[in-house]
Amino acid sequence: MSNYLGLRSIDQLINYTYNVSPDEIMKAGFSTTDPGAGGNYNPLFGAMAWANFNLEANIFAALPKYVWDFSGFRIYNAKAGTFADAGSSNNSTKGGTVEGGLIATAVKPTVQEITLKPKTLQYVFEASEVLEQLVDNSRDDNFGSLAQQRVYASDQFKEIVNQMLTAIPSDVTATDTLQRLDLESLDRIVSSYAEWNFEGHATVATLYDPWRLANSNGVNRQNSAGTWDSHVTSPSGTIGTADVLTDSVLRSALANVRIAAGKEPTVMIGGQDTYSEVQSIYMNAYRIQNTADLRTEFSVSVNGVESFTGTGAGLHISTIYGLPFIPSKDTTQSAEGSVDDLFILNTSADKNNPNKPLLGIQTLKPIVYYEAGKRQQGYPFINEAFTDRAMYNMLAETGCTNFKAHAKIRDIASGI
Repeated sequence: MSNYLGLRSIDQLINYTYNVSPDEIMKAGFSTTDPGAGGNYNPLFGAMAWANFNLEANIFAALPKYVWDFSGFRIYNAKAGTFADAGSSNNSTKGGTVEGGLIATAVKPTVQEITLKPKTLQYVFEASEVLEQLVDNSRDDNFGSLAQQRVYASDQFKEIVNQMLTAIPSDVTATDTLQRLDLESLDRIVSSYAEWNFEGHATVATLYDPWRLANSNGVNRQNSAGTWDSHVTSPSGTIGTADVLTDSVLRSALANVRIAAGKEPTVMIGGQDTYSEVQSIYMNAYRIQNTADLRTEFSVSVNGVESFTGTGAGLHISTIYGLPFIPSKDTTQSAEGSVDDLFILNTSADKNNPNKPLLGIQTLKPIVYYEAGKRQQGYPFINEAFTDRAMYNMLAETGCTNFKAHAKIRDIASGI
């Protein structure tokens, strides 16, 4: 008998996992008290870490989270063909038909099945028995107990996850294989045949094929020119040649996404240096009419649950042509550029895949906190050491159901 819970929204998954209300999460804070039944699992600390991930301007927060219902999805890799003439001058290739004419042979798009596997993510930390005892029972000015590390570890885990999402794939077989144990990166998802052709080498032919560990035959950019393309461009017009970012390049990328996907993008993500380059386009002596609204307040929505607006949660950012721009310290730059790459993404709902966004984080288990230490029977044998150990753990993967809805501007040179 199946144990499928039937959870349909990320809110339902969070409530099921943590079994606490948002008010309880926000009021409780991190505490040094006994962390719940048995001392080995505490939903509160995991919920606090989840809130920490999602209530500030970072890449993970900007991507919608959705429930893991199926380990994969179907994606259109080619539109339906044109109509063959059902007779002699019976119908056009677009379907226009003579009065009383024959019905043409049916056409249909090409659909590819993509498999996703949940990635296991961990952040482990510990404190020795000596340190814990000194913190609890002495006047020493100590730092590093398990209770003190929980907040720090939550921040570090968030930073590492954001680095996963913007990692540029390595052209080294062993390193690349290990890297694919991380969340699939935006750089590999938002890519193209032209980028593979420039970056791909014999050592890693599948360098820009996302979810390769789960798909022996899935997204194959090497052998499918144009099929899986996002819009990838360089300000110079040639991938691999760096140049300064311009307003024309930005507008062209936006136009290409709208044409290819039929949808308006929802967010821009880049580095702090990318943000500075964009500012220089519009703020340098106002060479171009100012389209960057530096006073816009923006709240990140996590499948309908919104953070505080503006500075209430630290989200005071600019909009560029109406799109929120989220600068991050964790983005990276292509080897040919000196400025971090700029991603133009669409995180809206995919009408062809119910309950899924065009790009987001498919979540099987949100962040959970585990602890093994002196508050449990059997200590110190449970750790086989005189230490208290703790871990944040999450099961998730980056998903994308439409590559053409996104763009990447790479090879950006500094013009400042």
